[in-house]
Amino acid sequence: MNGPVADRRLADAVAHWERDLLGDELPWDTWEDEEETREELAAWLVRHAPARLRAHGADEELLHRVRLLGLTGPDRWEDPHWPAHVY
Repeated sequence: MNGPVADRRLADAVAHWERDLLGDELPWDTWEDEEETREELAAWLVRHAPARLRAHGADEELLHRVRLLGLTGPDRWEDPHWPAHVY
């Protein structure tokens, strides 16, 4: 689903989920395949969310946090846009 309402909801979801996802946790409880589901969600966001978030007017910090989802280990933590809060 695309369009202004869907893009606004995507921006809200990403803003709500980014802290959990950057902490390598799924932003909701599940009984199975948590790691696989988190990886698939992060990969989808890295591939599809940036263009939609830009079109919606999301701030650059949110876009950087989505980009960080595609990085692992020191590449993620040492990035200048890594958030100051602890995960």
